[in-house]
Amino acid sequence: MDATISDTVGLDKRLSRIESVARALSDLPTDYLGPQGTVIADVEWYALGAIKKTASLSHAFCALVRTRNTLAAAALVRLQLDTAMRIFGLSLVADVEAAGTWLMNDQSYLKLRSRDNHPLTDAFLHRKLNEQYPGLTEAYEDGSSYVHLSALHIKTGLWSRADTPTLFFHLLGTDASRPDEWFFDLIDSFDQATNLTAELIATFIKSRRAGRTPAIKPGD
Repeated sequence: MDATISDTVGLDKRLSRIESVARALSDLPTDYLGPQGTVIADVEWYALGAIKKTASLSHAFCALVRTRNTLAAAALVRLQLDTAMRIFGLSLVADVEAAGTWLMNDQSYLKLRSRDNHPLTDAFLHRKLNEQYPGLTEAYEDGSSYVHLSALHIKTGLWSRADTPTLFFHLLGTDASRPDEWFFDLIDSFDQATNLTAELIATFIKSRRAGRTPAIKPGD
């Protein structure tokens, strides 16, 4: 979770990287689960939901940054990581097929347990995933500060004037006066979260490749 992008890369190019990752995810089902009309397991439907959510959040994040909506965009980092954590959690259960059926019947993810009997809570998942991707827990907790009302909702709105040491706070919902560079760290954080989520989804779907029987279109 510590990859960085050169400061010479502008805002639009940074956002286009995120959008390209989201687009590439849409090719995975056809490439690894089979063509449209293929029968897929419940847990694979869950993975399709993860693809759609990742793409949807990526679209929303880019739109929010382009309209300078810092606070709403920052909260989406945590939501993107939530998807990564829940796909990762499927690798920890003893019976992934049963887990998929459980989830697709609208049952609680938090009732699932790992092979060593730990409930798959958010805290357990981000700490476990942090073992493989150092820095993830820190990114998750930072993102949570934007999801829940916190001091960051004040600090993000503070700005200064050259002629006075006084800090000012504006109540507008966007940060139109901020330069592009103001958003670079935020964009890079979401970019890393999106790449991690895409990597975990791709690993899961590729592991599922097998012969299939024509049936309902997965997109319907």
